Amino acid sequence: MRTLPSLDVDRPNDVTEGGPSSSAEDPSTVLDLFGAVCDRAAELLAANDNWSSSGVRDGQYSIDVDIDRECLRMLHAAGFEVLSDESGRPGVADGDEPSRVVVVDPLDGSTNAALGLPWCATALCLVADGLPTVAMVANLRTGSRFSAVRGSGALLDGRTIRVGEVPELSSAIVAVNARPPASFRPAQYRSMGATALDIASVAVPGGFDGSIDFDDDKIGVWDYLAAVLIVTEAGGVAIDALGRDLVTLDHAARRQPVTAGSQALLDELLVASQLA
Repeated sequence: MRTLPSLDVDRPNDVTEGGPSSSAEDPSTVLDLFGAVCDRAAELLAANDNWSSSGVRDGQYSIDVDIDRECLRMLHAAGFEVLSDESGRPGVADGDEPSRVVVVDPLDGSTNAALGLPWCATALCLVADGLPTVAMVANLRTGSRFSAVRGSGALLDGRTIRVGEVPELSSAIVAVNARPPASFRPAQYRSMGATALDIASVAVPGGFDGSIDFDDDKIGVWDYLAAVLIVTEAGGVAIDALGRDLVTLDHAARRQPVTAGSQALLDELLVASQLA
């Protein structure tokens, strides 16, 4: 099975060799753009009082579409192709694979946002020549921002972060998506409702020790890719429970991401994922 491993273990060449792609823009410029996109998303969310359905698809709010529209406008203006949760890959012909694509979830945790819960985010990840290279996950209610550049580590609100000491599963606190089986027995688990923030929180001491999806292939790449880069650059590990590549630009593709602050805990979580 393929992993996106930590900075402390050997990495397969097709995942990490050479650091940031030469075809990508300067990472600081990309992060500035991502920050501006997140600022605009937060402004729209703060001003929103319309929680009606978009009428386009089940579970999509009008505000999802509004934020998506602004994300597309800003990212396209900067010259990027986009893969979005809400709108797919607008303007990209079938079979066309641009070398630089920003994968974006405009409003991850929209139901939390509708309920007034401060656990919702915009998540962005630049994929250059098939590799995730620059990422940001911004909590739109609190303003906290995780970011990472491939080969350069991860940050939370501008401060370098590394995973903390990671316990075994029986002592771990784990973020879950969907209901776990009765056999899943960490010390505690939480189902928070915003995958990008759940996973990104594995990157910081005092955050989750790991995360696991029990929802049988319901998670799109926009939900996890930015956060996975943040976790791996902070020294954690990530994998799809079924061993598939976590990097995909197929809007219809789904994955079952599992992340942890250590390989030992990841191995335990992988066993748990097979019990679901």
